Amino acid sequence: MSWNMSFEYQAEHDIVHARFNRCLLVSPADVDRWKADVEEKLAVFGRRVDLLVDLDGLEVTFTVGRLFGQARREVLERFTQRANCYGGDETTRMFLSTSGVLHGRPMAHLDSFEAALVAMRAEREASRQRVFAPFSGAPRFEDVHAAGG
Repeated sequence: MSWNMSFEYQAEHDIVHARFNRCLLVSPADVDRWKADVEEKLAVFGRRVDLLVDLDGLEVTFTVGRLFGQARREVLERFTQRANCYGGDETTRMFLSTSGVLHGRPMAHLDSFEAALVAMRAEREASRQRVFAPFSGAPRFEDVHAAGG
């Protein structure tokens, strides 16, 4: 099987854009090869990245759907902070959605690269707001001092 994949860092968006060409996963050996190839390409970045995946060119068959779901989760946990996807055939999208529920690490599927990028930016902003939101459960110094404490 002749396939290739590209993982391009786009500095202006601080994302890695993944594209597949003729990646047909039929056997467990295909899934192992896919996983090894993706891990090799993502390891180059030296950190966990935000990943946008173009599913066109990646085809996951029913025979390896569950195995692919496990491999996908392991790759995402190890190499990504966030991941969204777009494109792809109906079966592959179904396996991504199902594996997100069964194995964790769900991926939003959007209509286009632009929509996936907008969603990624919204996820980043929501994450920043959670990190920098003040903790409201602790008493404030002023309140404790005013109460004589």
